[in-house]
Amino acid sequence: MIERSARLGFALATRRRLPYSVTFILTHRCNFQCDYCDIPAAAGAEMSKDEFCAAIDELAGAGMARASFSGGEVLLRPDALAIVGHAKSRGLFTSLNTNGWLVGRHIDALASTLDMMVVSIDGPEDRHDLVRRKRGSYKRVLGAIDLARSRGVAVATITVLSRQNLSVVDDVLALAENHGFWAYFQPAYADCFEHARGLDSALSPDVLAALARDLGRARARGLPVAASPGFLERLGRGPAFGDCGDCHAGRYFGTVLPDGVVVPCHLVSKEAVYPNGREIGFVRAFLEMPHPTRGPGCAISPYQESDLIFHLDTRAIAAAIERFSRTPGPRAHSRG
Repeated sequence: MIERSARLGFALATRRRLPYSVTFILTHRCNFQCDYCDIPAAAGAEMSKDEFCAAIDELAGAGMARASFSGGEVLLRPDALAIVGHAKSRGLFTSLNTNGWLVGRHIDALASTLDMMVVSIDGPEDRHDLVRRKRGSYKRVLGAIDLARSRGVAVATITVLSRQNLSVVDDVLALAENHGFWAYFQPAYADCFEHARGLDSALSPDVLAALARDLGRARARGLPVAASPGFLERLGRGPAFGDCGDCHAGRYFGTVLPDGVVVPCHLVSKEAVYPNGREIGFVRAFLEMPHPTRGPGCAISPYQESDLIFHLDTRAIAAAIERFSRTPGPRAHSRG
């Protein structure tokens, strides 16, 4: 990790690309049909376990220090845990995004391979199950969180806010305190793969500004808001959240799609023709992929926090350290 951090420092100083943090989308398939998500409609070709592991090896050799795994629902792949375990065996920081439904049956393997589990939650039980279109999903989410926490895995949640659940922030933060996790919130997009289509139409500039203000006040009161101050400032300026041309997605972090195509982030995946790592190698694909020259930025929590960190925003760096070192809520304790 020291060597990889040194390579990152050199890359930042010389403004050279480096695949320090990579998200691997193992599948677009999902066992849910959430109201705000069109990812399952994109399901198609997927690389094999050996191909994903080879991509991890290649990128780790080039300086990758963090590997996150997402979908769709990652755990629908029978070989998903083997792929995550391979990343852990390479000394990488590992995280996994899940809807929680299948966590119980895989908790032993997850506990041995994950540093962080990120679970989607859409509000209290009635609201969550409505948005998820799956009765019982709320109970599964809370069960997954408690299982992971009991096995020493750090947990965060992401709540995607749309017209269906704009009022759930306080409910989710209360759950975060009681169950010991950090809570992210982010606006829903009209199309998960097409940035230009904009946000859910209910998310007006006034709504976004109020959301940023409310989350900032909650954070100041010590509630487990995962967002850094920099993210909240950008959120409050929405729907023009920043400058895609200045974003470090595609420079120091990026995404490998299920078929091997390498993109800066999923929101711009339809804006250009991107290289496929299976054809030219994953490091070369990362280094050569087109980077957006303009655009209003995005409000995707992981992307924004990563961008702030790679811009050396001290508040974002401090927030990241706090998220990893301290478990929030009544059961707070050090994870050091």
